[in-house]
Amino acid sequence: MAPVTTAPRLTTDEELFGMRLAHRVILHDLARISRLSDEMVADPSRFDRARCAAISDYVALFATSLHHHHTVEDLALWPLITESAGPHVDFTELTGDHDELDPILDNLVRLAPELPGKTALAEFAQTVRRLRELLDEHIDDEERTVFPLITGYVSADAWQSFEKEAQRGGRADFDLTRAFAAMTAEETARARKQLPFLLLVLVSVLARKQRRRERAVFGAEA
Repeated sequence: MAPVTTAPRLTTDEELFGMRLAHRVILHDLARISRLSDEMVADPSRFDRARCAAISDYVALFATSLHHHHTVEDLALWPLITESAGPHVDFTELTGDHDELDPILDNLVRLAPELPGKTALAEFAQTVRRLRELLDEHIDDEERTVFPLITGYVSADAWQSFEKEAQRGGRADFDLTRAFAAMTAEETARARKQLPFLLLVLVSVLARKQRRRERAVFGAEA
């Protein structure tokens, strides 16, 4: 009698929460940076040297975080899906978006230390608008096309391993705190039940640093 083999459990849509949350954080931060650049264009005098330095530091952290996010997708997620679903899947368009993102992010980081200089500010605001347009479309495409591939082909064990690996290289004081801040009350309550107590304590401590960082950049809004 042939042994009975059990197919591995596939990833559920609920288990994609972490990736959805990462996208939510990216778009939320980019919207805030966009509003900030518009305010600076309207009245540069409101932005003194200390605030512009804080903005420059924040933009560098944001760019590094976003670089990490899409590099992990290129180097780990796309191969995982291809291995699970087969070679017929095509990530050319999404990878092309990532290639387009790199120089845009590099340009933001280059321009930010020169704010609020008139020439740098005009180019910075234009670059932010281009980045927002690209990411809005890219993230929508990614969730529409990639998420069904994950839930349709990738095992839950493989997905959990990917998520753990994807978290390496991130900054807890920036990435993790922003993720918790973007959660709804219901999501936060669920996370508090599921995550280790020491991790929750760490997030609480680091969140104070992140709030100070955000107030220095975004002012009362933060």
